[in-house]
Amino acid sequence: MTLRFAAFIAFLAKVSYSEGMALSKKFMSVEMLLRDMLYVSYLVPGSRVRPMVPDSLPLATVDGTHVFVSLVIFRGKTAALSLLPSPRFPFDQVNVRTYVTDPVTGKPAVYFVNCGISNGLITFLYGLFSGMPVEHIPYSIAPKQDTEGRYLEYAAAGNWYGRFSLTIREVAPELTGLAPFATVQEAIDYLIDPLVGFYGPAEKLKRLEVFHPPLVPRVGEMTEASFPYLGKLGLVDPPEVIRPHSILLIPRTPFLIYLPAKRWNT
Repeated sequence: MTLRFAAFIAFLAKVSYSEGMALSKKFMSVEMLLRDMLYVSYLVPGSRVRPMVPDSLPLATVDGTHVFVSLVIFRGKTAALSLLPSPRFPFDQVNVRTYVTDPVTGKPAVYFVNCGISNGLITFLYGLFSGMPVEHIPYSIAPKQDTEGRYLEYAAAGNWYGRFSLTIREVAPELTGLAPFATVQEAIDYLIDPLVGFYGPAEKLKRLEVFHPPLVPRVGEMTEASFPYLGKLGLVDPPEVIRPHSILLIPRTPFLIYLPAKRWNT
């Protein structure tokens, strides 16, 4: 048994059933290591989002009328399929997602509008095993950090229904408040910590569960941005892209995806 594999077993052993990790799920999971995670979030009228989300899922509005839309950008590497050693495949990914209320738990959950992935093989496997909306796109991430790990510059660029580019810099090592959320933990639970995701149209809606340790975000500031796809989707107008509600950064986290996703029938 390799040290990495032994560490993975120890990691799983620490997770309690109360955290949603039944033994069977451990054997049906894909382990990934996610690095340089960037959450760029926009608070938009719910009327923009509602046509994209099946009616059976209530939008997780924060004031009754507005809901967040986020770009989630990260560098990933597959590490293990279930508990079996498997090849590691690096990839860059960008998700367009919004937020709904999970009918099972009553907590905020994610609805995936679309996902773009730089690695063609990972794109194929995502679609094959999960059925998620996913597209292969030319795309790369170039983070620059100082000796203490602070992000001096975080650049992401590619082509997804138009050329896009984002440039971010870290401005604070931790989140101390974020309106309209009452507490920092409430903001984290909503924006970056949901452990349930939905995707697909109403007739093929699926519910996916994931697990990762609690995340402690850093705060970023946007210095340059262009993302035409958000405008094409009708979610964020081009002049709004440069003015996000919030920017959060997570240097790295292990991540488990429980497969297969379950068909959600209301």
